[in-house]
Amino acid sequence: MFCVLFLASTLTVFAQAPTGVISGTVTDQSGAVVPNATVTITEKSTGTVRTLTTNNAGLYSAAALLAGDYDVRVEAPGFRTLVRQATVAAGNTTTVDMQMALGQASEVVTVEGQAAQMNFESQQIAGTVARNTIQELPTNGRSFLLLAQLEPGVTVTYGVPAQFNSLINVQTLGGGVGTNGAYTRMTIDGGIINDEWEGSGSTSLNVSQEVVQEFQMTSVNFDASSGIGAGGQVNIVTRSGSNDFHGSGYFFFRDHNMAAYPGLKRATDPSSFNPNCGTKNNIVESPQCKAAENPFFVRRNPGGGIGGPILKDKLFFYFNYEYSNQVQAYALQQDLPSLAGLSTVSRSLPYHAV
Repeated sequence: MFCVLFLASTLTVFAQAPTGVISGTVTDQSGAVVPNATVTITEKSTGTVRTLTTNNAGLYSAAALLAGDYDVRVEAPGFRTLVRQATVAAGNTTTVDMQMALGQASEVVTVEGQAAQMNFESQQIAGTVARNTIQELPTNGRSFLLLAQLEPGVTVTYGVPAQFNSLINVQTLGGGVGTNGAYTRMTIDGGIINDEWEGSGSTSLNVSQEVVQEFQMTSVNFDASSGIGAGGQVNIVTRSGSNDFHGSGYFFFRDHNMAAYPGLKRATDPSSFNPNCGTKNNIVESPQCKAAENPFFVRRNPGGGIGGPILKDKLFFYFNYEYSNQVQAYALQQDLPSLAGLSTVSRSLPYHAV
């Protein structure tokens, strides 16, 4: 049972990693640059406004913008006002060039189509999993690190329950997993979450994928803002509220009737677990023997979230709750023939996690 409360303020200055940049050039129809034009960048969901002016070369750049959808508005004397949409992805630069037409400033030209999301500022190889993909493609286990396997060249491996802080390891481009593998840097909202004791690509922090706004996986040519990490960079941006209240609820269910074999391999001969179960033609009618024939498994995963404003245009919140309950049968098979009679199939206790 776990609760997470996220507060996001437009007054907060975030580290470079979980934010993006909008930059571009303002020109007229002949291609000549337009200096001293006023550029207003507005985040659609929260109403956050950034105002700046183009330089003598007609260039503008707005750094440290939270991931999301924006309106870019340019005004200059003697030109029509131009408005264009843009999407900011974490760790990337979105280029939005504006070509203005002569006319009155009161005339507003709105470009509905977004500019191509070309990044001319860096040469890194990276992929971003957007919020709609995160929501529509549920993963087995609901851990945010499992989203890494949606990117090419990324290896996600699982540990064992004894490795409490290393259940999931992430490596890129064939890098090894474990303490001797290439180091993978992991951050959430700019803060490093690596577990330095448990290996090179793991973390002791586990949050539901429901609180992830964007998941970015960088494989090659990450810049200095990402820190030291030879095995890739995992950059997480968490969800925030907006000027409107939004909420959702969900319930994921899975049991042995929905699971594929041999993931839950059906034992054709229960005596292989316990000689007391007899042979195929003489099966003892006991719970242990029946469990060997049809191993029980069920996982229930309900949850929900809600976000909204605390102070409109200034302070927002997002709250998420998720609960996991798993019950399953497991086989205990002794190695020594003298202890074979102790072999059995039991049902595990409920497992609660987030």
